[in-house]
Amino acid sequence: MRQLPRRPIDKAAFRERYGPWAVIAGASEGTGECYARQLAAMGINLVLVSRRQGLLETLGKDLAGEYGIEYRAFFQDLTDVDAGVRIVEASADLDVGLYISNAGAGGFSAFLEESTDAAHHLVRMNITTLIDAANGFGKRFLKRGKGGIIVMASGAGLGGQPNLVMYAATKAFEINFAESLWAEYHERGIDVIGIAAPIMRTPTLLRIVPADFDTSRAFDPADVTNNALAGLLAGEPVQIIPDGPGAEKLPQVEADRRERLKGFVEFNKSFTGG
Repeated sequence: MRQLPRRPIDKAAFRERYGPWAVIAGASEGTGECYARQLAAMGINLVLVSRRQGLLETLGKDLAGEYGIEYRAFFQDLTDVDAGVRIVEASADLDVGLYISNAGAGGFSAFLEESTDAAHHLVRMNITTLIDAANGFGKRFLKRGKGGIIVMASGAGLGGQPNLVMYAATKAFEINFAESLWAEYHERGIDVIGIAAPIMRTPTLLRIVPADFDTSRAFDPADVTNNALAGLLAGEPVQIIPDGPGAEKLPQVEADRRERLKGFVEFNKSFTGG
């Protein structure tokens, strides 16, 4: 398994800005579980969202016992048309400071060999649910004057890929959505970051790849989530973890996207008056 150098995080500063509660959509395993463990270690209470009740309850009880946090398990299929709205409503009585969109993925398939049901499934999970949840939590963050949104996208969203037509397309939406939200609201107290994640050694990956797939190529998901949290606190709009063909060019791609985005923030002010 490949490792990334873990960036330091000021836990007190993170907790003050994004606590006392965080909501993780897609929390039952993999990167969602990594986020949960890292946030609990900072003393942040958790709303754990997934359709797998048993895994959520086990994780929540484990973290409550180890770190003394509170947790709430909310059982929700992220592909439901009203999933985002229901997630916001389920935490309406809590002082939420962080929302993490961490939807999972399906397997590889050729677009024309599958029904469009699978395509709409990904649109609801990666786009519709994200839109509704980010809108609901974002409005709450504006009122409280601070908050954060992490969007777990994928390097697949940087361009088209065979057998990942809808996955790549919806992840491209997630990256641009996160960057645009950052541009609109980072000066108003809402931090947003989109993560163009690499291949990670998660239970989802192990379920969808062939048995002979070389998992040593995959990154440690805990490294990726740690650096996402650090980047959010640092005010970064996007992280692109170099992986796959052309990986050596991706650090410059990330730098260019950030500079372009900052330029458009200033350009936009000429239309909006600031």
